[in-house]
Amino acid sequence: MKTTRRLTPLMPMLLAAACASAPEQKASPAQKTPAAPAAPVYVLGDIQGAGAAKLDDMFGNPALTRREGTGEYRRYALTTCTLIVILYPDELGVPKVTHVDATATTSNTEKPDLNACLAAG
Repeated sequence: MKTTRRLTPLMPMLLAAACASAPEQKASPAQKTPAAPAAPVYVLGDIQGAGAAKLDDMFGNPALTRREGTGEYRRYALTTCTLIVILYPDELGVPKVTHVDATATTSNTEKPDLNACLAAG
């Protein structure tokens, strides 16, 4: 004896669902390459041994200039810090940078890293 199977009214829908493709998966966003760090605006090597004219060309007029004996103290306002530069005459008597330091722009802020200060400009 032969048995016939009957399709129930839901069978066509079940068959259609089984044949349907899986839901489309969204493509993952392309991996972004991290941006290269910006080139530093200034580096210490640009300043060490420089004269007053080069400093003024780089930073503009100092916010403060003070002479002490043969030395000269200069303070420049940069973007994220205050740059302190001290010049003393070299063996030929030409004032050159002998010391560079960075200070905070406000008294309630930590002392910044010199290289970071110069890099920010």
